[in-house]
Amino acid sequence: MRIALIATHHADYAASLAVALAERHDVMLVLSRRNSSRQIRPESLEWLRRRLTLHIVPHHLAPLQPVIAALCARHIARFRPDVVHVQEHPTRSMAQLARLLRGKLPFVTTVHDPLPHSGNDDKAARTFARAYATLRAASDRLIVHGESLVDDLAGTGPGRDRIAVIPHGVLHFGRHGAALAPTAPDPRRLIFFGRMEAYKGLAELLDANDLWLAQGVPVQLLVAGAGPEATRLAARMAAAPNITRMPGRIEQDELERLVAGSAAAVLPYRDATQSGVIASTYGAGRPVIATRVGALAEAVQDGGLMVPAGDVPALAEAGRRLFEEPGLLQTLEQAVHARRTGDLSWADIARRTAELYAAAGAGRA
Repeated sequence: MRIALIATHHADYAASLAVALAERHDVMLVLSRRNSSRQIRPESLEWLRRRLTLHIVPHHLAPLQPVIAALCARHIARFRPDVVHVQEHPTRSMAQLARLLRGKLPFVTTVHDPLPHSGNDDKAARTFARAYATLRAASDRLIVHGESLVDDLAGTGPGRDRIAVIPHGVLHFGRHGAALAPTAPDPRRLIFFGRMEAYKGLAELLDANDLWLAQGVPVQLLVAGAGPEATRLAARMAAAPNITRMPGRIEQDELERLVAGSAAAVLPYRDATQSGVIASTYGAGRPVIATRVGALAEAVQDGGLMVPAGDVPALAEAGRRLFEEPGLLQTLEQAVHARRTGDLSWADIARRTAELYAAAGAGRA
C-alpha cells in the first residue's frame, strides 16, 4: 500500500506512525517546518529520510494555509498514494486539502481532541469550528484515542460507523533510530511538565504538595515548562522548599532525561481527551499519577495511579502511596514496560491503522 501521511502538527506522533508503517508499506510523510523542528531532533529527521519519503512545508500561519494545502496536494499527486491520512489541529489547511482532493482518494483523519480542552484550546476550536466540521465530514474514517471519545466525536456530527479507536502510541521526545541512554530514576521525584494551561491542574498539584509537606512525605517536585498557569503561580512555587522550577521551553533530549530520571509524572488535569504527556512518560519508561478525565484511564490502565479530578486529598494520597507502599513503584514500572511492547507499540498501532486504511478503501469501493 502507498500511504500519504500529512502532519502539519503532531510531528513526533506522525513520524512514529510513519516509520512503523514503512516496515510494510511505501510511506510519504509531510511535516511543517516549525512543528517538526520543535518536536523531532535534527539527526532523527535525517534518519527518517532514509526510511521513507519526507517533505517539509512552511508553518501553518493563517495567510499560508491555502499555500500549504496546495503544496500537500502537489506532493500527494506526485506520490500517487492509495490513501491519505491527516492530523486535525487548529488550522484550515487540512480542510482546504480535503476540498482540493475532491474525494478522489480514501481519506482518514486522526482527531486528537474531539472536544477541546478548556481555556485557550477552546477558543481556538471555536475559531476553526467550520474547518473542523468540513474535515470531519470529508473523512471516510476518523481515528480517536479512546473508547470514551467516540461519543464526544459522534456528538459533533460524524456517524459512529466512521469512527475507529486506535491507541496513542508511546513517544520518545523526538528521538527516532537511537536508544535512550540508561537513566537511574530518583525514587522521590515527581515531574509535572508540558504546556501549563489552567486545565492541567497545576493549582491542585500545589495544594497536594502542601499536604505532602504537612505530612512529611519526602516528595521532590520538578515543574518543567511554560504557560499562563506557571506565571500565575510562580510565587507559590518559589515559596515551596521541595519544588524545583525549570521555566521556558526545554529541549527534547533534556526533557526526556528529566522524565526518565523521575519516579513518575503527575497529571492532575481538570479536563482532557487523551494525553501526549502520558505517551511521552511511558516512552521514557516511567509510570504516572493522573485524573479520571477523558480517555486518560484507558491510556494509563495498570501503568499508573488514577484519582478523581479536583480531589486534592486523593492526589496527595496517591503520591504518598507511590513513595511509601513497598513494591508499588516497581509493579507500575513493569506494567509500563508491558504496555510499551504491547498495545502501545507502534508496530501494533501501524497494523491496526493499515487495516483501517483498507476498510476505508473498501467502503469507498
